[in-house]
This record gives sequence, C-alpha cells and structure tokens, in this order.
Amino acid sequence: MMPSIAQAASATEAVTAAKDLLTFASNWVAENGIKFAASLFGAIVIYVVGTWVAGLIRSALVKTMSRRGTDQTATTYIANILHGLILVMVIVTALGQIGIPTAQFAALIAAAGLAIGLALQGNLSNFASGFLLVFFRPFKRGDYIAAGGTEGTVEDVGIFTSTLASLDNKKIVVPNSAITGANITNFSAHPTRAVIVPCTVGGTNPTEKVRATLLGATAGNPHVLAEPSPVAVLAALGENKYTMELRVWCKPENFWSAQFTLNEAAKKALDEAGVTGPLPAMRLIQG
Repeated sequence: MMPSIAQAASATEAVTAAKDLLTFASNWVAENGIKFAASLFGAIVIYVVGTWVAGLIRSALVKTMSRRGTDQTATTYIANILHGLILVMVIVTALGQIGIPTAQFAALIAAAGLAIGLALQGNLSNFASGFLLVFFRPFKRGDYIAAGGTEGTVEDVGIFTSTLASLDNKKIVVPNSAITGANITNFSAHPTRAVIVPCTVGGTNPTEKVRATLLGATAGNPHVLAEPSPVAVLAALGENKYTMELRVWCKPENFWSAQFTLNEAAKKALDEAGVTGPLPAMRLIQG
C-alpha cells in the first residue's frame, strides 16, 4: 500500500526538524562546547575540593573542641551540622559555575524546603529534639540510659536520631523526639550505682545467719565498693518465708558484672550455710 501525500509530507517535516535540531546542536557545541566543558570541569573541581575542605574543617573542629574538653556528643553534633551547611554552599557554588542561576536556585530550595518541611514535620521535630539533647545534656556518649522505649549505651546523638548499643551489642536507632518526649533514665549519671540481690528464704532461718551469710558473699568481689559498705536488709515478710536483700554499691560501668557475680556468690553461700528455702504452701482438701 503506497503512503498518502499527507504521510509523506509529515515524514519530510520530521526529517527537516531533526536536521534543524542537529544543526542547532552542532552550532551550539562549536560556539559554547569548550566553554561549557571548562565550566563543567570547574564545577566538578569545586565540588571535589569543597567536599574535601568540608571534611578537613569537620575533623579540625572535632579535634579542637575535644582538646578544650567539650563533650563528645555536642562536638559530633555541631560538627555534623557545620559539615552539612558547607556542603550545601559547595553544591550551590558548583551549580553557579555551570551557569545555573543560584538566586533562582536558592529560591527553589527555600520553596522546596518549606514543602518538604510541612511534609516531614516529624523529622523537624527530631532535629529540634537533637538540639535539645545536646544543649541540655541529659546524657552523653558512653552513658547507659533507658529512653524512647528501649535502653542501651549511647554511641552517638545525631541530627535526627540517636544510636544506642544494647547489652547483646545490637545497634538501636531511636528518633530524637521519642527520647525527649518521655522520661529519660540515665544509669551512669552518678559515680556509684546500687546493686540489689533479693533472696527469699524459709521463715525458720534466723535473720542474723542469713544476713551474715549474704554479707560474707561480697568478700573479695572486685566490683563491690567498700564505701558505702554493703548491707543486708529484711525487705519483705510472708507466710513461712521472708526476703532478705543484699545491697552493695559499684561503679556504673561495673553494674552487670557485680550483679551476675553477686547472684552466683549469694546462692553458693546460702547453700553452703545450710539456709533452707520456703516450704511449699499446704492446701487443705475437705473430703
């Protein structure tokens, strides 16, 4: 089937348009190609060098603040924000190098930032919460805390999230707003921490014997502090039983080692002393 005159004319126009476009591109490359290539190369150089300089400034800031004794959490947080601002400036400068109007680009960023901010209000809340955590310092890196529905050792306070390490070395990432929006328990805030070992024994065991046995179980434990001195107190009374609590003090970083070793030492000491456990409850059956 032969093509119609209209189809032939349309094809001719398409070929002509393609030739015109190719001619325009060739002329543009001939006139502006070298200039554009130089601008593009300059933009790449600006970005690479700017990124490198931003990293150097970040490292220098961290070292300077660390030498002055600034808290490591605050140091990292401030350095990350400064690094991000420098990168934004570098990107805007690089775009201006290749001919993109930076004023319009900045306005576009502002408009986009407003739209993104409205859409991501939660992240803005996380950012503000991160600032509050650094400013008020309820904890620092290395502290063991319970916050945001979890607990662990603080590894980092970031711009939007904080990172904790659990006892079994799991990485836990918590939104900053979740931390500031609820109670924060800092187990490392004070120089000492109490370890409590409750022991429930039979009511026929003399309290003096149980107390002396539990206090003896602390002897030689390297994690137990001499001051305040260990105590054993009668914590609860029950039917044919009572609970004696062994209470000692340790450094916060030694808490779990002290807890586990005292549990084992108390059990062993009570067994060797012949301290009996509570008898099972008797139930009367009416026939």
